[in-house]
Amino acid sequence: MRPSSGVPLHSTGHLAEAFVAKKTSRSPVQIVQTRRGTPFESSEEAVIEEGVDLHGMLADYIKHRARPYHLPVRYPRKMVEVHVRADLYQIVDLDQRSNLATISAYIDAWWIDEYIGWNETDFGTLTKIFIPIRWLWKPEFYMYHSVQGRTPDYASDATAEVRNDGRVRIFVPITARSLCPVNVKMMPYGILLHYNV
Repeated sequence: MRPSSGVPLHSTGHLAEAFVAKKTSRSPVQIVQTRRGTPFESSEEAVIEEGVDLHGMLADYIKHRARPYHLPVRYPRKMVEVHVRADLYQIVDLDQRSNLATISAYIDAWWIDEYIGWNETDFGTLTKIFIPIRWLWKPEFYMYHSVQGRTPDYASDATAEVRNDGRVRIFVPITARSLCPVNVKMMPYGILLHYNV
């Protein structure tokens, strides 16, 4: 007998072991959000299929477009503006004899990568994603008077926030040793005089 899709095979009036499944397309699901108890449709009225991993698709899209060893600009003479904020968290150790300080701090930096932007409607209105930092170009930071050289060494599992306009933001904790000349000739009187002024 000739099997038709979705119909079991018959063998002399009995059901056979095999079954040919009919391919069915899944019906799209409308994204509905709630605000103050009343449902409303998203502004883009995005329609996505059930079971589609949009984050995985977007991560693959970025991974294939990113250039970790090239400047993130399309034209070679264009500069990359890196916006940096560094904050001191703690002075861990101060070696007065060697004039070395060990500090704990963090660097918050962002820049625009022209290769990895996307149209948010192509990925179900996703506007940002966190991806491994090793996929992307990243700036090198040097601390003045550092005894270690380049700061920081990025952790292998560090992530970066990427937005749909190509903005990349990293938050990197660092621990560094640097030269810190300390004049202790008048200590403790020099410090006391300083506070009494």
